[in-house]
Amino acid sequence: MISVHECPLASSEGKERGGINVYVYELSKALSRIGWQVDAFTRVQDDVNPRIVRVNDNFRVIHIPNGAHTPLSKEDILSALPEFTQNLLDFMQSEHIIYDTIHAHYYLSGMVAREINKSVPRHIPTAMTFHTLGLMKQLVARSKDTDDPATRIPTERALAAELDLFFTSSAMGRDYLSTLYDCPEQKIVTIPPGVDTKLFRPIPMAEAKRHIGADNTHHIVLAVGRIDPVKGFDVLLVALKNLIKQHPDYRDQICLWIVGGNIEQDKSQWPRELKKLESLRRDLGLTATVKFVPPQPQEELPHYYNAADVLVMPSHYESFGMVALEATACGTPVIATDVTGISPILKELPQGHIVSANNPLALAEEIHHVLNADLRKADATSALKEFDWDTIAQKIADQYTAITALKP
Repeated sequence: MISVHECPLASSEGKERGGINVYVYELSKALSRIGWQVDAFTRVQDDVNPRIVRVNDNFRVIHIPNGAHTPLSKEDILSALPEFTQNLLDFMQSEHIIYDTIHAHYYLSGMVAREINKSVPRHIPTAMTFHTLGLMKQLVARSKDTDDPATRIPTERALAAELDLFFTSSAMGRDYLSTLYDCPEQKIVTIPPGVDTKLFRPIPMAEAKRHIGADNTHHIVLAVGRIDPVKGFDVLLVALKNLIKQHPDYRDQICLWIVGGNIEQDKSQWPRELKKLESLRRDLGLTATVKFVPPQPQEELPHYYNAADVLVMPSHYESFGMVALEATACGTPVIATDVTGISPILKELPQGHIVSANNPLALAEEIHHVLNADLRKADATSALKEFDWDTIAQKIADQYTAITALKP
């Protein structure tokens, strides 16, 4: 596994958590349980945590130097990528390893995988999961002014032509990759992420609220994710304002918790998008109604899901939406937009609700509907059986084996 900018151990190492971290970590653990030996390579971000962490007998995470040993912008990570690639090759040589398969996550990792194959004596079959596509982010932003390097989209196009296999988490993602990037359809396989139903499980709401310090009398609307414009949290704030305007009784009864913003530093140091949300919160008069919560370890998230009356995922673009799967496993109703990869799955689940993207009025009405319906704790156990991580890992492993068989 190569995951340059997203460490699989993010939660335990005090780093920012996102979907890629969780995906790589859980997939690697599941592959190790079914007999694969997995090394996951990521960049060094500090000098405190060990460089090599053995998660179990078959799975280790290896931190490779790549520029300064601190969190870096994607531009800075990109400029130091040759160092990462060379250090990874040096590690392989020192350990006398030639891997059977490479699975790269995000385009930066795909670049590393491509360069490794130029330096090893035989081609290593390479799978790629983009997770998000630069062109889709640009389309959603209605601008080329994103935080991505200008080279991202051309690089993704080149990788789509050159690598051996591509995983997408939804049919929507497959269509984007095939249509927008001209990736050959025969090289694309759609396999959704999994969910750990031992961790994400129903907990009594009162117990969960006590655990996170929430008022037991409040309705909690929950949003979880990285603070990024594509997540649509601004639309959720406007929807909340509309909800309270239409139903004034909610003013003292409802609270929106947004989990994922790095609020522990001084406000002057907050990221740009978090500052925008804070400004919008004030402008809408929702300072007492909206609560920003720092990123939480995976082990804590079940308490947040179970304390909530509803999880809302108001994204403008979402390749899948793992938090929706996690909340569903906890029995919590989920409202997601129709542009999320998970939306066709949610339509088939008792807790699932779909609204159009960028539509705060429709979102407000759907939240009102969920809060006034007896929807909590619907049993999704049988519906989620196909999302067991070991099942997902076996499907992915079968694809590794298939591309390995094709190469000399």
